[in-house]
Amino acid sequence: MTQHKHILIVDDEPRNLRLIKDFLEVLGHSVEPANDGFEALEKLKSGFDLVLLDIMMPGMDGFEVVRHIRENQEFADIPVIMVTVLDDKQTRIRAVQAGANDFINKPIDRLELSVRIESLLKMKDAQDAIKRHRAELEETVERRTSELLESERRFRTLFESAQDSIFIKDKEHRYIDINTAAVDLLQMGRSEIIGKTDMDLFGAAYAPESENVECRVLQGQTIETQQNFKWKSQPISLDVIRFPLRDSSGEITGICGIARELVKPVSTHLDGSAPISEYLSAAMLSTLAKANLAAETNSVILLTGETGSGKDHLARYIHDRSSRSSGPFYAINCSAIPAELAESELFGHEAGAYTGALRRKRGMLELAEGGTLLLNEIGELAPLMQSKLLTFLDTFSFSRVGGDKSVTVNTRPIAATNRDLWKEVSEGRFRKDLFYRLNVFGIDVPPLRERQEDIPVITKLILTRLCNEMQFSSVPKINLNAMNALRSYTWPGNVRELRNVLERALIISRGDTIRIRHLGLGQTEWAGASEKLSVPSGHSLYDVMGETERLLIEDALSRSGQKKREAARLLGISRFALVRHMTKLGINER
Repeated sequence: MTQHKHILIVDDEPRNLRLIKDFLEVLGHSVEPANDGFEALEKLKSGFDLVLLDIMMPGMDGFEVVRHIRENQEFADIPVIMVTVLDDKQTRIRAVQAGANDFINKPIDRLELSVRIESLLKMKDAQDAIKRHRAELEETVERRTSELLESERRFRTLFESAQDSIFIKDKEHRYIDINTAAVDLLQMGRSEIIGKTDMDLFGAAYAPESENVECRVLQGQTIETQQNFKWKSQPISLDVIRFPLRDSSGEITGICGIARELVKPVSTHLDGSAPISEYLSAAMLSTLAKANLAAETNSVILLTGETGSGKDHLARYIHDRSSRSSGPFYAINCSAIPAELAESELFGHEAGAYTGALRRKRGMLELAEGGTLLLNEIGELAPLMQSKLLTFLDTFSFSRVGGDKSVTVNTRPIAATNRDLWKEVSEGRFRKDLFYRLNVFGIDVPPLRERQEDIPVITKLILTRLCNEMQFSSVPKINLNAMNALRSYTWPGNVRELRNVLERALIISRGDTIRIRHLGLGQTEWAGASEKLSVPSGHSLYDVMGETERLLIEDALSRSGQKKREAARLLGISRFALVRHMTKLGINER
């Protein structure tokens, strides 16, 4: 039973007051009597938990007293039980209309009174608890609202002041918010971006790959990509990480992305690189034709050829002309990775996967998301890794070392090897099923000795790059004898060997004209009539004569310090004839 409640009894009959007071005090309540309505209203100011109120009283009856109680906000919610000898429906209705909570007849049945009081006090306790909880809830809501507003303010401050571009998209890939850095990057107003998709903004060149990634993010993946594209005639290179946004129940509601602009280095091709229009040899033109065809697909490619022949260059050539050109290009040398680290390098690892693995690491397959991964020297891959790579090529998904979550990537593998893989298969060193999986589109890169017509072009490109690396003020000429020596050499080390020879020649010549003695090929200076010249396949005598004439004139100019009169004398022609030949051949003065 509810105990220790403060009850006010209002009755003009002293005997009734005494009897009810004694009974309630036995029940454990504290009781205060009042002889009439005026005294009751005065005593109410001290605070009570319940009022037991007689109806028939002189001066102010019970109906008027209860109305005064309900009109006063200070004690309007105190429970009131009205007591009367009148047991009729009209009296009960008036009591309820006045504001009474309950009604009991005289003579009072003590048990009934006890039950009525207990019921009302419990109800009052419940109401008080509800009020208390409501007040606490309102206070909590007010505090949390204030905290959320402050959190929102801090979020907006961070969001807008971040140096990286931040964007938020809905499940339909529409932008719903972007920060100032993103606005500055795209050089567009917010209203031009919000509500649009990548297809609306960037068109078909970029959008399909971006939407492919975001579909996987909406399935729960966090994906980091590198993307390169042109925007308003300016090249942009971005590192973008996208992760799913979830509501309080864990359901994915959208995408958040953070894009950091990369300082993209000046594009430099690998040794032997040259625009397709500058290659002269039929062998290389045929190879590039196959490469162009391969670039139009997303199939796995197998490049074969001797060491140093330029397989890595051809892989980059294919990437740059494919639909993945806006994505990253990574290369990994399978022969250079220790067997125990190969799996981590390719597939990555989770924190704690092994001793020293302090944090999660993304493997090369994941880093090349949206782009191309060159698996160089694939024939050197250990048997265990061959099996894991085969599994990946079947599903394009994997688990990091030490992890159980499957990661799906959109990466195009290009494999390259200088080995005869079929021989490796027949001798049990390479898996047959992996060989068939890799050999979807095979391209053989010809050795340099089979495309000697390309040597002048390749030499010029390599010399230009080496001079930039070695900080020479200008690119030196290479005289006719030296060029013929380069063209007649068999180049067992292919383009890689050619680069090393030219680098050594630059050092020895100190940036001056390169001659045979600088090359270190074991040859001596040739004399005019004894020089051996060959007509390249597919080119006429006039083509060769024009190139020879160019080399002779450039050599004479170099030897004479760019003095035309002296150069003409060395060539045995007039200065006027020299100028005419230079104009015809497009030779500029240095």
